[in-house]
Formats: sequence, structure tokens, C-alpha cells
Amino acid sequence: MKKTFVKVLYAPKLENPVLVAGFPGIGEVGVTVTKMLVEFSQATLFGSLFSPNFQDFVFIDKNGVCHPPKYEFYAAKRDRDLIILTGNGSPSPEDIYGHFEVCGTILDFVEKNGCRLIIVVDGIPASAFGDGIFVSGTSEDVISKCVEVGATIYSNKIAIGLPGLLLGLAEKRGLEGVYLLAPVSSIEKDRKAAFKAYKFLTALLKKFSEDNVGSHS
Repeated sequence: MKKTFVKVLYAPKLENPVLVAGFPGIGEVGVTVTKMLVEFSQATLFGSLFSPNFQDFVFIDKNGVCHPPKYEFYAAKRDRDLIILTGNGSPSPEDIYGHFEVCGTILDFVEKNGCRLIIVVDGIPASAFGDGIFVSGTSEDVISKCVEVGATIYSNKIAIGLPGLLLGLAEKRGLEGVYLLAPVSSIEKDRKAAFKAYKFLTALLKKFSEDNVGSHS
């Protein structure tokens, strides 16, 4: 394996889908929310991303079988069609090229499937931000719609790693995107924060569907 690639299982028929992405991170909020979304949406797996830029370890299941890190793309038909991205891998923090290649491959793949709107879900330490849901985005317009649903603007900060970079590169491609952050009390796994993020996410998806945010013109 010399470069990042997506193994496609089938081509879903999606109309103006929204990408909801959750990566391993603080409180495992992103991964927990996306797994919940897969379950509650009865989403189907249609692609898996593998990368030589992921860190050098494997996951060993209950039967002792080794599996390399990967991301999985799921398709769901809802009021607004979804592509759900979740997984268990990440490039090493110092691997700048690896982050760019993985993000580029993700964006190439979802654009081919008609996606123009991205929502990335993550966690932040509650000690620094208190309660509520925080958002940043690719435009003031998309951020304002999040605020209408009840979010607080996450401003004058930096976003490190895949979540922030994915949105930054999406903006350069003319895509719209939101960075949704839930404060966590436990950096290992905070299910309460994940449930709060999931509840906000469902309200936001309804808002974006009603307002046709990220739809093809």
C-alpha cells in the first residue's frame, strides 16, 4: 500500500448528501456520534478507506484476528441523505503530509458522491469552555444557522488535526462545512457529551434540510 485509497463496495444513489464525520479524539465524541447515527439511520457500509499514513498498529478482535486501522463510509436515506464517516485510524501528529493526503482522499470521494456540505463532530475540554455546543464553519452564513439552532460560536482558536484540516480544505474547494464541538468531562470517553452532540446534530440536519444548505444549485 503506497497511498491512501478507498475500497468501494457499491455505489449508493444519494441526492445532495451531507457528510457527517467523526474521528478518534477528545472524549471519543466524534466516533460515538457517528456510530449512533449509523445505527439509528440503519446506514449501510459502502466504502472503506485505508492509508499507509495511519499509525503503525493493528486492532486485535475477540477472536485474536488482527485488523489495520481504517475509516468507513456509510450511506443513509433520510429527510436529507447522509454519508457517515467513522473509523479508528489517524496519521501521526507530526505527519503533516499524511494528514493532507487522507483529507484530500476523503474529499475526493465524497465529492464524487455529490456531497457539498460537511459536518465534523468532535469534543473539547469542558474545563475551558463550560456547557453547550460550540461551532465554527466555512462561512458566516452557515455558522449563523447553527447559532439559530442553539450553538455558541467557537472563535479565535485553532483546530488541530484531521477535523479542522478537513474543513479548511473543504472551504478551498468551495464546499460548505461546520465544526461541531461538545465539551467533555472525560477525555477518554464521554457518552453524555456525545448524546448532547447527537441531539444537536439531528436538529441541525433538520435545519439544513429545510433551508437547503449545501444543495446543488
